[in-house]
Amino acid sequence: MEQSLGAGRGRRFRLMRRHRSGGFLLLSLVPALVPAPSAQGARPTGTVVVSNMSDNTVTVIDVADGRVAATLPTGEGPHEVAISRDGRTALVSNYGVRGKPGHTITVIDVAKATVVRTLTLETVRRPHGMAFLPGDTIVAVSSETTQQVALVDVRSGTVLRLLPTRGRTSHMVALTARADRLFTGNIADGTISMVDVSGRDSTVTVKVARQPEGIAVAPDGSVVWAGSNQDSIVVVVDARRGVAVDTIRGFGLPYRIAISADGALAVVTDPAKGEVRGYDVQDRRERLRVVVPRDSLVETAEVKGSPSPEGVALSRDGKFAFVTLQGRNRVITIDVARGAIIAYAPTGTWSDGIGYSPVTVRLPE
Repeated sequence: MEQSLGAGRGRRFRLMRRHRSGGFLLLSLVPALVPAPSAQGARPTGTVVVSNMSDNTVTVIDVADGRVAATLPTGEGPHEVAISRDGRTALVSNYGVRGKPGHTITVIDVAKATVVRTLTLETVRRPHGMAFLPGDTIVAVSSETTQQVALVDVRSGTVLRLLPTRGRTSHMVALTARADRLFTGNIADGTISMVDVSGRDSTVTVKVARQPEGIAVAPDGSVVWAGSNQDSIVVVVDARRGVAVDTIRGFGLPYRIAISADGALAVVTDPAKGEVRGYDVQDRRERLRVVVPRDSLVETAEVKGSPSPEGVALSRDGKFAFVTLQGRNRVITIDVARGAIIAYAPTGTWSDGIGYSPVTVRLPE
């Protein structure tokens, strides 16, 4: 199984297994975030929103007091989660299911833990990676089957502009802090795209490795990290020169990558090895490695025998990493300084994308 995922069949194979019809609304105040043994030190605050691909739902979790605040309905095949810069809004890309490409985005009010609307994007097929632009009214969304990134008005669902990626299967999106450039991993071509957000037709593609999926950019736009599903490496690209400058090896499947807001830390999830690793962005030295316990595995585990850490989001201060465990239907909180898991929380079936907001859920008494 690990080899088949490494050969790049994971995401497409996933479409045949992950999704079932039906969504539901369930508000609950059941204690959910279970501290790991001997947890000490500072605790995070805020909220995480987790997509549950097989359930067509998202789980909203208050990370401070350990409550599952809500389970909310989405469209079919919810994949990724994006959080607005002010933390008030979460978006969920409804990628669709096998034979039925999705074209909607679910909009969630984080503080109220409610779905406020659904955006229907007629010109976007298989929306996936997303990132908010400054001002929080426009989001960049990858349109996987059309080789484009759409700039969408979150208030109306209007597609304002379509930016070409010039790469096939443009999956994830990474955006600089200034939102002047965005980057996509093009799985079918083994490239990443560097796209001018202003709309100038100046897209450049850079060859990296086979089947690059996970991607992240330093906030200042200096370097891009791209994970190769098939070659089991992370390639670091100098974004200003458009050339690969380093290769990090030893992964099974470097599935998702997140870089902290200060540009210092890169976190990589590896479902094949059941690990989460952290690296110094500047010198690429490993700073932490967390081996996720393999107990309580579910039958739907994508990598048999592994907890399958997949989606990752970092707190704004970079002190905590939140990682979905697809093989355990949970999300974990990692204390970065200690390199230790300090809490677990339940999710729905096949938890995947995740977003972190500093806003706390405020439900009626």
